[in-house]
Amino acid sequence: MAAAKRASSRQESVSENLSEAKVRQLYSSGDAAHDFDHVLRVTKLGIRIARAESANEGVVRAAALLHDLPISGSGRTDHHISAAGFTADYLRASGMDEPRIESVIHCIQAHRYRDRTVQPQTLEAKCLYDADKLDSIGAIGVARAFAHAGSYGGRLWNQPVAEAPPDHAQPDGPEYTPVHEYVYKLRRILATLYTPSAREIGEQRHRFMSRYFEQLDAEMTGQL
Repeated sequence: MAAAKRASSRQESVSENLSEAKVRQLYSSGDAAHDFDHVLRVTKLGIRIARAESANEGVVRAAALLHDLPISGSGRTDHHISAAGFTADYLRASGMDEPRIESVIHCIQAHRYRDRTVQPQTLEAKCLYDADKLDSIGAIGVARAFAHAGSYGGRLWNQPVAEAPPDHAQPDGPEYTPVHEYVYKLRRILATLYTPSAREIGEQRHRFMSRYFEQLDAEMTGQL
């Protein structure tokens, strides 16, 4: 009876610390493209994909809620590592069992596109990766690309997709526009998705995004 009460108490603590209201407080310094709105969208998509793929919804939800934590002193290039470290301590303090914590940590460590050092080894990690990447494409992906560029003083446009330089000569600073983000990352996302349910969603988003940048180029070059 005592053991059951302790287990129930731990479960309540975990649930409380993983409530949207509680986790939202951890994202007070997130930028427009990686704020708590992004986290909520990824969480909803992650749960949707997890259900379709028969993955552990609890692990995917926890990982999605904590995957983009803005840790002081950490930049975007290593945010997945610092977020995973914070998450381990946060979930242990909440009373989550160690095997589940390890599952959540792996999901967070493996969700990056530009750093594939740790790749998703579990179905849950694949669900988080797919959900996070789906939020990078489609209409919301376009909006996030422009929001991110605006946050760093980037130009709206300076050359069409067809004229973007090869990977090794990518522009930087204000000259790196949403068009370049599309060329070097966004249009490549669909091919990296792991689950059938995510690919089905991704195909529609990819088509819309591609049409958008075609229209943008046409307008910017005076063809339309």
